[in-house]
Amino acid sequence: MKRGLVSWEKKELPPEELAARLASIRAIARSKRVDAVVVYSDVWRSNDARYVSNYMPYWNRAFVVVPLEEPPILLCALSPRVYPWIKTVTVHETIIASPSPPAALFKLCEERGWKRVGVGDLEGLPTDLHAEMTAGKVELIDLPRSEIHPAPADVEVRMHGRAASMAREVLEQEIATFEEQSDHELTGQLERVLRRAGAEDVVILVSDGEGPPIPAEGRPIGPHSSVVVAIEYNGHWAKVTRNFAGLTANLSSPDSETQLREILSGPYSWESLEDTAATAIVSLQVQIPAAGRQLYYGDTCLQSQEGLRVL
Repeated sequence: MKRGLVSWEKKELPPEELAARLASIRAIARSKRVDAVVVYSDVWRSNDARYVSNYMPYWNRAFVVVPLEEPPILLCALSPRVYPWIKTVTVHETIIASPSPPAALFKLCEERGWKRVGVGDLEGLPTDLHAEMTAGKVELIDLPRSEIHPAPADVEVRMHGRAASMAREVLEQEIATFEEQSDHELTGQLERVLRRAGAEDVVILVSDGEGPPIPAEGRPIGPHSSVVVAIEYNGHWAKVTRNFAGLTANLSSPDSETQLREILSGPYSWESLEDTAATAIVSLQVQIPAAGRQLYYGDTCLQSQEGLRVL
């Protein structure tokens, strides 16, 4: 299952926070002299649309359109039967159905008299959408993603931290109490608990110490096993890795052999990240040699110029 139940917990993400983000985007639109700003979304690249309007798709492509004077408009190909639900978990009051978001956008521009539209990361759009967009008559202004969705602020950090705490607590509890069974049984138990705790998306990988973590395939869990749990909570990802031997690693130490550094707050979650100073929510995963086997350990951190802080 991709996403489970998506809801909007307004105590964690206050409407005032989204209003402030929209005000910032409108200020950018005015400075660039564009009539509206467009943000692209699909099931894998949903972080920016979620940041703007709290829209998180199960499937399908969409444009979130932020006009200067109107509430954000959603252009998507999802069935109208889900529109009432979308309106309860986002700031969208207007949803326009179309199998082609660019075609719907051009029609909207014609109706509103818009001549110039800013597009977040225009050059990063999927090839077919980019071709369709640039073939239109509306002038498109490429807006850097960093202007629309800047480095994570307090609310986003707390949400990623909530996801990390959930993954960490459930994984460590299951490892502490798990009996000798298969990785299928462990994966099923972890997913059941995490879904019930509110995770919309769950990815679990297991290593037996002989190779890297992979999806469960019926192998027995043993003392050299490691488990990777990645979850999405209200659109914010976290990733935690623990091993049954109980070995840990200092993720911020230059002596640690970090195998994988991924950005969780980028346009696509799970992109590898080489910049070790940029402010971002990251996943750090370390490989630990032990008695001829490989164990794994990792966590979700706030990375900044001041260093790393486990969330």
